[in-house]
Amino acid sequence: MSTKKQDPRAIRTQRLLKQAFIELMDEREFEQITVQDISDRATVKRVTFYLHYKDKYDLMNQCIDEILNDLHDRINEKVSFSGSYDFLEEQPHPSFVQLFHHIGENYPFYSALLVTNRIPNLASGLLKIIHEFISEGINQIEPNDQNLTADRNLIIKFVESAFLEVIIWWIENGMHLSEKEIAFQLMNVSIKGPYIHNPMKNES
Repeated sequence: MSTKKQDPRAIRTQRLLKQAFIELMDEREFEQITVQDISDRATVKRVTFYLHYKDKYDLMNQCIDEILNDLHDRINEKVSFSGSYDFLEEQPHPSFVQLFHHIGENYPFYSALLVTNRIPNLASGLLKIIHEFISEGINQIEPNDQNLTADRNLIIKFVESAFLEVIIWWIENGMHLSEKEIAFQLMNVSIKGPYIHNPMKNES
């Protein structure tokens, strides 16, 4: 069964419209952006925009879906928790590094839609991917609820929420830590906690 090949001109136009949309989202709030603004920035006619998208919401949702689907596929390509990865090694999990690498590759998009504008669809979609990663990791590391300090679902929610906020903080600060370093530090604090030594424990 043959698949119809998309017109290269259509691909180029969509790329221009997406790029224009991301640029505008980095400059102003979503509500302030019009289809005409996007068309003007992409140097295409307004009627051309509607040949590809129903409205600006359709364009935004397609951009988000493409990014999240690519991120999900990239992460799943890496080593699984049940594979050869050893959490005792002082190295971040490859899938986790890939998460930050993907954000780095698509920095303008994430900066515009997750920081300048915190678009709920992107935040919730990213949180869902993080949730899968965290759930699998915790279940592999410690399947016995009796060995956890709190309810399993509460721990997963706590850690995934922290991950998302740290990602936003990292983007806000211009990715000041390397992809590997931010992945290592975040995974380390999630597993071991923030202290090298327990500050509540009296030392004699």
